[in-house]
Amino acid sequence: MNLAKMLLFLSLVALPALAAAEDMESLRNQAETDPAALHHLQDLAQGNNAEAAFYLGTLYAPRITREEVTVSKNWPEALHWYRKAARLGLARADFDLGLAYEKGLGVPKNPQRAQTYFDRMAHIAEAETALPR
Repeated sequence: MNLAKMLLFLSLVALPALAAAEDMESLRNQAETDPAALHHLQDLAQGNNAEAAFYLGTLYAPRITREEVTVSKNWPEALHWYRKAARLGLARADFDLGLAYEKGLGVPKNPQRAQTYFDRMAHIAEAETALPR
């Protein structure tokens, strides 16, 4: 791919995707204290937005040390959203689920199940890097 085509690709495809991820993280951070932002993040997650589901999971995860005022920290809710994001193909969610089962965070320790999630994460990451750029 020549330089002009690569720059066009980045401006049309790659950069907006990166910006969207940053916007989702910003929405998550805003949702820590803003009920309207939390509601918007929940709507996106319920609408099968994997990034929104993942970031919603991080809001509920007790090990995240931020002091959210809009939600109560609890593993069942965090794991619910991580599982949804994983089902939607988000490798980071598989990683966090793997850690939960490896460390026994909100679920009984289960090294085999943890490895299943880590393997899925690696498979997704491998598939993403194999896509033509």
